[in-house]
Amino acid sequence: MKPISDLDAVLSKASSFGIFGTKMRSVIHAPESAGIAEIVAQQIDDGKRILRMHLTTIIEPEIDIHCSDKPKAESILKACLLDELNNLDSQEIILKLTLPEDKDFYGELIAHPRVMRVVALSGGYPRDEANRRLSNQKSMIASFSRALTEGVSVNLSEEDFNDVLSQSIESIFKASNA
Repeated sequence: MKPISDLDAVLSKASSFGIFGTKMRSVIHAPESAGIAEIVAQQIDDGKRILRMHLTTIIEPEIDIHCSDKPKAESILKACLLDELNNLDSQEIILKLTLPEDKDFYGELIAHPRVMRVVALSGGYPRDEANRRLSNQKSMIASFSRALTEGVSVNLSEEDFNDVLSQSIESIFKASNA
């Protein structure tokens, strides 16, 4: 993630407009401990600045779904997040994480007292696959964009557009509550 030199000014402006919060996104391509730890530390540090402005922070260290050893990257990420979370005061953050390989993998993060919510990003998985993976994660809810809009097109009639979007929302809702 690139440093944000004017972050405090932007946060002050956002706060004056009544904005709820903001997120930071980094992409993890390989299971490298030092790099993942650096990403998490940077996002948590910026997250603390966001919290000081009375905004909600969303930490999004996305693991690329094509990562050479995604389960190993997930294990490293979870350990780094737990280390950083244990150093937060009383603030709560939201985590936005790529759907993991293993069932209920992020349970420790979901239950952590410094975590308000863990939301799942589809990460490029097709909607059916994203929904299948999400249904294996207790208390993790969808924050899908690519999977949500799958099948939606400017070429659809208004009725077809609404039908496709409604079906998408319904399937994601069901997977979030499985």
